[in-house]
Amino acid sequence: MVRRSNLESQPTRWIPAILAERSGALADAVEIADATIAVWYDISTALKSIIGSQGVAALYDRSVSLTAKAHPWLVPWRSHDDHSVDLDALQSVIARQTTDDAAAGAGALLQTFYDVLVSLIGSALCEQLLSSVREGVQVAPITRGL
Repeated sequence: MVRRSNLESQPTRWIPAILAERSGALADAVEIADATIAVWYDISTALKSIIGSQGVAALYDRSVSLTAKAHPWLVPWRSHDDHSVDLDALQSVIARQTTDDAAAGAGALLQTFYDVLVSLIGSALCEQLLSSVREGVQVAPITRGL
């Protein structure tokens, strides 16, 4: 049985959990891409009214730039000159990766976005703003060792 963890003590644990829950246990790259884009839509919806589309695009760009150091296939998928984020293109590029690369890159991009946002506004406010994104996500308890 999966218990809901205290998200205050482990605020970023929902990021990998949300991808796993939304994509399924034996997800392929296409399912991971679909789940990732669904999370991005939720994030954009949660933040757009507060920081605007340009703010979301700026945070997305920074996150892609940082994540692309470990996952270079993300480099071309930054926002456009009109400050929009092309989630269709991101979905396509994630879907073309191996399952492991798709999961690692998509998870790292979301985690980096979260970390960048936390560095700007703090974890408490970040958790509050993104609470609608993680609603219903079951987070497994932390286990020590193997």
